[in-house]
Amino acid sequence: FIPNISHLINGIRRALKASIFVGIAFMALIFIIGILSHYLFRGFEINAFKSPLISIYSIFKIFTVEGWYEIPESLGAGENRWLQFLIHIYFIAVVLCGGIFGLSIVNSIFVDTMISDNNDDLENRVDHLDKKLDIIIQKLKKR
Repeated sequence: FIPNISHLINGIRRALKASIFVGIAFMALIFIIGILSHYLFRGFEINAFKSPLISIYSIFKIFTVEGWYEIPESLGAGENRWLQFLIHIYFIAVVLCGGIFGLSIVNSIFVDTMISDNNDDLENRVDHLDKKLDIIIQKLKKR
């Protein structure tokens, strides 16, 4: 039904093995920033940081660039300009760190590993052709 399904499944297995450490590190980053955000913003009137679990979920949402502007806007509402500015700087750093760089790294490692066997096959073919060319060049030099 699906052409080369075994090839696809092997690629997914390889990609999961290669990206497991990066995935664990990414989850640890979400956990650390979630707990830090809980302690920073638990006194605010917004429910996104009332408990550590809700805070971790809110940071996960921000990392996936879902609600990345709504949460800081609601946190800074009614606060003085400097506090609003600091809240926005904090969440800009969080979005850049996790939402853009973090997810990009996780995704690129997964995709690169998944297609790596295609590269291995091509490298083997190029090596084989290189050996054949060396043999042909040696025979031509002997003449």
